[in-house]
Amino acid sequence: WSDVVRLTVLCRPQPVLSVSPSWLSPGASVTLSCEVKPPSAGWRFFWYKAVPKPSSSSHNYELLPGSSNGTQQNSYIVHGQKHTAGYVCRAGRGEPKYYTDYISLHVVFSSAFPPAASLRVNPDRVQHFRSESVSLSCEGNSAEWRVKRFTETHHLSDFNCSTWGTMTGSSCIIKPFWSDGGVFWCESGSGEFSNAVNITVQDDGIILESPVHPVTEGDPVTLSCRTKQQKLLSSVFFYHNNTLLQNDGREELKISAVSKSDEGFYRCEHSGQESPQSWMSVQAAVSSPVSSLFLVLLIVGPVVGVLLIILLILLWRYRQSKGESFFF
Repeated sequence: WSDVVRLTVLCRPQPVLSVSPSWLSPGASVTLSCEVKPPSAGWRFFWYKAVPKPSSSSHNYELLPGSSNGTQQNSYIVHGQKHTAGYVCRAGRGEPKYYTDYISLHVVFSSAFPPAASLRVNPDRVQHFRSESVSLSCEGNSAEWRVKRFTETHHLSDFNCSTWGTMTGSSCIIKPFWSDGGVFWCESGSGEFSNAVNITVQDDGIILESPVHPVTEGDPVTLSCRTKQQKLLSSVFFYHNNTLLQNDGREELKISAVSKSDEGFYRCEHSGQESPQSWMSVQAAVSSPVSSLFLVLLIVGPVVGVLLIILLILLWRYRQSKGESFFF
């Protein structure tokens, strides 16, 4: 018999990824932060973008620029993020490298609309009752798509339509009495992420009808309050960022032309019952090149005309002073 040797087996260190902000405006920067737990020194950090695999529920991980040899800093900034995207980090140290596991996918949601691939929701609202059917439709260049979901407990899961509902064409019809809400988006077979939408569900009470997608500045918006029996309520009080908008109690809140100041949390109140609050996002209007050119001509044209008239008058007076005749 040999001497007894005691071996201690420790769990592989785990990276913890966080992102800021988790919801962003198109073109904003995203900061990724990665920590190794339990804490220890000497780690280099590797940063990846998650690309969906066609016909699969998993992802490929593509190294982000400047990350092939790892970074000493445990943070990484992604500039100009325009679409919903997933990120992953892991850490390594020593030669040869000893790596941690990959941290689970962390998704940054963008309000960009319309994106290359799009998720449509019908009924088109954030809040739903658990007992009603909801249709989720993925639209994009790829025939292959799947719906993904972060549940309200921040758990990433595949949204399996065969479990939750039935497929009709390119739409998944969610059966009544479905379980969790959360953040939903599409991943296309060509590796694109769609826009992300927030959907909440509840059993009873009242709900606020507010648009699930960002609204464009200048567009009209109508908010209303409904019961589980789909009855449109009257004598309703509407709140914006917890401030009462009106005290006369009406059936709908109509905004004829939304502006950036209208962005924020909304909720409604009726006979002592309150709906949950939902965020309404407002995006800037994008002018077309034709309309922009027309606006430029509309402004510049009269100015050029006035300058031409002044020039002709000055030329006429100059010739008059020389005793020369001048004909228009």
